[in-house]
Amino acid sequence: MKNTNWLADLFNKAGEVFEKFNPAAFRFLAAFLPYLTPVPVAWVSQANATKFLDLPPQVSFIFVFGLEGIGLWFTALFVDSVVTAIRSKNWKSWGIVLMFGVAVAVYVTILVNINVIIEQSSGQSNPAYSRVITLLCFLPLITGIGNGYYKLTLESKTNIEIAQQKQNEWEQEQWKTKEGNKQQVRLAKAGINPFTPVVVQQNVDTVSERRVKRASDYKEKIWKYLDDQYSNGVLVGVKDITEHFALPYDKAKGFVSTQRTLWAGEHGVLLGKKGSTE
Repeated sequence: MKNTNWLADLFNKAGEVFEKFNPAAFRFLAAFLPYLTPVPVAWVSQANATKFLDLPPQVSFIFVFGLEGIGLWFTALFVDSVVTAIRSKNWKSWGIVLMFGVAVAVYVTILVNINVIIEQSSGQSNPAYSRVITLLCFLPLITGIGNGYYKLTLESKTNIEIAQQKQNEWEQEQWKTKEGNKQQVRLAKAGINPFTPVVVQQNVDTVSERRVKRASDYKEKIWKYLDDQYSNGVLVGVKDITEHFALPYDKAKGFVSTQRTLWAGEHGVLLGKKGSTE
């Protein structure tokens, strides 16, 4: 059982390695093959151009570089035009596909004939050699098509990522707007104008007072108010206390009367019959 688990873990790890390796390998091949496959053909073309046309090696290199560059460039344009034509509903867009298709065909014809004619003129009449040169010239064409499609895939992926990023930013802005609206509604229900700038601490106090306004929260303040007034020779009634603290009389009179009675008992103050309600 242990041996089986060890073997399974080994294959799982190997599978994970190749799963991560495959995308990287494909990206590497897609990026480098279009530039590597023209090298053999370019090498033969440069040697033939130097020998047959009597060109300096530097000029032969520029000639071959331009020839292979044209092939890669127009092959990518050909693939772009095909994809554009497929996406487009206008049949006239296929005219561009035909134009680039003809250009690529002419390029391959020129590349093949240059090498074959130069070799034949130098006394090389082996048909097999001409066929090999012809087949080699098609390798850059094949990789060029793959490169063009890969380029379109990258562009499409980039556009999708940009669109997704914009969508996320838009959703985040919508969320912030909704939260701001909810906050304004909560403030409005609390009796606060959300558009009036106020100091944070003052705003907190105002919200607390307007939301609560319970007589029980004023117990200490009521006793202190009774002490202050009694020291001045005034025994305030229940109604006076509720009015002083802006408390609703009908709801707060019971609690205020009880606190007033307790205060009087602690301080030895006699209350009249109406003392608890006046």
